[in-house]
Amino acid sequence: MKRAALGARALAVLVDGLVTFFAFGAALSFVTGHAHVHGSSFNFTLSNGGAIVWSLVSWSYWIVLEAVYGTTLGKRLVGIRVVGPDGKKPTWKASAIRNLLRVVDMAPYFVPYVLGFVVALRDDERRRLGDRVAGTRVVS
Repeated sequence: MKRAALGARALAVLVDGLVTFFAFGAALSFVTGHAHVHGSSFNFTLSNGGAIVWSLVSWSYWIVLEAVYGTTLGKRLVGIRVVGPDGKKPTWKASAIRNLLRVVDMAPYFVPYVLGFVVALRDDERRRLGDRVAGTRVVS
C-alpha cells in the first residue's frame, strides 16, 4: 500500500470539513430554530447545546465512517483510506483515537492543521499525531 499524498489528505479534510460544518451545522440549526433565510441568503448559528451536539455529530462522522468503511466522503473522493497495522480498516478504538486527536493536530486554530502537517512531514509514513498514537496510516 502506498502512503497517501499530503495534498490528497488536505483536500479530503477540506471536503469533510465542509460536509460537517455546512451540512450538519445547517441541519442542526434548522432543527433548533437557529437557521435564517432572507431572500437568497442563508445563515445559521450554533451555540450552547447546539454547538456541543454539532461537535459530537461531526466527530462521529469521522469515527464511524472510518471504522465501518475505512474512509469518509472526502477520502473516498480523492481515493485514499485509513488502515490499521494489519492493512485493514481501523478498529473502532483506533478510529476514535486518531479522530479525537484532531484537536491537537488542528493547532494552531487560526491556521488549522499546521501542527498535524509538520508532524506528518517528519514521519516516514506521513502520519499525523493522531495516526501515530492510533497505529493507523492513510494510504492510496
